[in-house]
Amino acid sequence: MKSWIRRGLQVARQEWSGRMRRRVHFVGDAGNWSFKWDAHYISKGLEARIGDRVPVITAPWDLRHQVILFGNRYAYFFGPRERLHPSNKLYLIWFHGEPDSTDSNMQRLFSQLPGALDRVSRVIVSCTISRRILMEQGVPGEKIILIPLGVDLQAFRPPDPGLRARLRGELGIPERAFCIGSFQKDGVGWGDGDAPKLVKGPDLFLEVMARIRGEHPELMVLLTGPARGYVKQGLDRLGIPWRHRYLEDYHEIVGCYQALDLYLIASRAEGGPKALMESWACGVPVVSTRMGMPADWIRHGENGMLADVEDVASLAAHVAALLRDPALLARCREGGQETVLGLDWQWVADQYFSMLSEALH
Repeated sequence: MKSWIRRGLQVARQEWSGRMRRRVHFVGDAGNWSFKWDAHYISKGLEARIGDRVPVITAPWDLRHQVILFGNRYAYFFGPRERLHPSNKLYLIWFHGEPDSTDSNMQRLFSQLPGALDRVSRVIVSCTISRRILMEQGVPGEKIILIPLGVDLQAFRPPDPGLRARLRGELGIPERAFCIGSFQKDGVGWGDGDAPKLVKGPDLFLEVMARIRGEHPELMVLLTGPARGYVKQGLDRLGIPWRHRYLEDYHEIVGCYQALDLYLIASRAEGGPKALMESWACGVPVVSTRMGMPADWIRHGENGMLADVEDVASLAAHVAALLRDPALLARCREGGQETVLGLDWQWVADQYFSMLSEALH
């Protein structure tokens, strides 16, 4: 059979199948990193609500009469989006980004706004700061919907005392140590990460640690994630002991949270980070800069502590206050655990379902 006939039959089958069965397709990427798990939890949650499979794919270009949720915005902006058939309903997740970023990919994204979103039904953001930035770039407010990131409350939960002691022993964290966590990728590239990825604030993290190192006789830092060379070298210069676990399985991070006394977020910009919800779910108090989801969800002094971006003095003062005041530490721990109950991934998927339900019928 000639190739043009085969192609015509294929298109006809896709057209008939699409009209008969509209399905949600989640466009992810091929990497084994944070976005992979966003795709997993959102797609599985949608499957539970829709009663149908939600495939996670990387190439949606030949789909027709489908609902396409771009969890990977780079696929949409940098892919052959002109091939997307007009019968599809398009949705795009935009977690974070600053128009003045020095990152060349981020600059390319912003250079295409807002015209590139004309065919997109809704743009999903995870925090009010991202919503404001998109509106300032000309994206209509009625096109933007805020749905936060979530956490798996079945996997992430506080440890009992015996488990906590065992985990700290396995990680080499002394019982009397006050251990602060930083679980992210904050170095440039996928090697040692000796050059800092400044949007993640590794320089600010080190400045905070320099200010508080005299607050506790056994201050320690636990690191996970790739490319942490810049932070490790900085901690060595400060004489602050650290442990680093590079995790092959994402869920191994639960035990690392459960071994902590506090989690410090020093980022300049984020869409989440998921470390906020994961810390809370594991009973770990959080000190954070006022960006991303912390700006929306932390009530200062009740479920965490907030400081303005790059305000190293306030970040350090908040960490020191939690070190000195067990009642404040307990209040932030308990407040975080209460807040995170409303951020389970299934609840997040329910918000996606509500948004998509009209397009499915």
